[in-house]
Amino acid sequence: MRYVLWANSNRGVSCLEALLKAGYRPTLVVVHPQRGSQWYGSVAERAKQLGLPTIAPEDPNAPETIAALRREEADVFVLAGYGPILRQGVLEIPKRLSINLHGGRLPQQRGSSPMNWVLINGDTSFTLSVLSVDAGVDSGDVLLERTFPITPESTIQDLHEIANAAFPEMLLEVMRQIETDSLRPRKQNPAEARYFPLRFPDDGFVVWDMLTAEQVHNRIRGLRPPYPGAFTFFKNRKVTLISSAMSKLKVHGEPGRVYRKTEAGLLVCATDKCLWIREAVFADDGSPLAGAVQRYDSLVTVRGSILRLCQEGTLPC
Repeated sequence: MRYVLWANSNRGVSCLEALLKAGYRPTLVVVHPQRGSQWYGSVAERAKQLGLPTIAPEDPNAPETIAALRREEADVFVLAGYGPILRQGVLEIPKRLSINLHGGRLPQQRGSSPMNWVLINGDTSFTLSVLSVDAGVDSGDVLLERTFPITPESTIQDLHEIANAAFPEMLLEVMRQIETDSLRPRKQNPAEARYFPLRFPDDGFVVWDMLTAEQVHNRIRGLRPPYPGAFTFFKNRKVTLISSAMSKLKVHGEPGRVYRKTEAGLLVCATDKCLWIREAVFADDGSPLAGAVQRYDSLVTVRGSILRLCQEGTLPC
């Protein structure tokens, strides 16, 4: 079976290696134009090491790209972490179908960044899906899905590790089903469809009198590096929040206030109760917040910001 692999990041690398090990050698590998970063494996570099032909089109839907793809005479297109949207002119090229790997339950978690969203929303499980690609947004038939538990301490890194281990196995199972004509597609119910939008760096802003302790914790674990991270401010300096934990101590107080400073971290109050900030660093120089903050200092709140503006005379209080 001839196939073209569209891949990016660690997910793409792990899928490429699993496919090759199982005897599925792509005729062509399509990658993003940019190089891999320190956080992500480079599919282009791995494909080069393996002697696989590779292209990195600026526009995957451009006429010259379509012409190159048609020459491959592929039965299947496999998308593993590839980001740009493929238009109908590309999707109609493979003789059989195009398949994609999606990190969410379908149709309830269509759209971007589903694994970040399940953590932000406090879900207790997440689903990985392999689906056929059509002209819609994650609306094709579901070919295979698997569900995994999420613990209260799971981070986005943990979910990606699970996905990068599970997706190659799921992809191989689907490839074998395509070869043996044993696919059992499940149609999605449009009435149950829900969309999760793309997240932006500013969405991670933590204002302590606007969120509960659990909401703060979920944002931190769902957005931690290599994502831009949840963040707050201390004395007008941006602070990246890297690690947190819900507290077993029944400590309540003013939101944003630091009530304890120990080896376990900083105990900071949100709207309902306190949580531990295990690791936080200043964005400008990477130094730890714990080295600058003292007990009873305050992180940014709406109340504190308004109070400062009143004291400065900026607001007519």
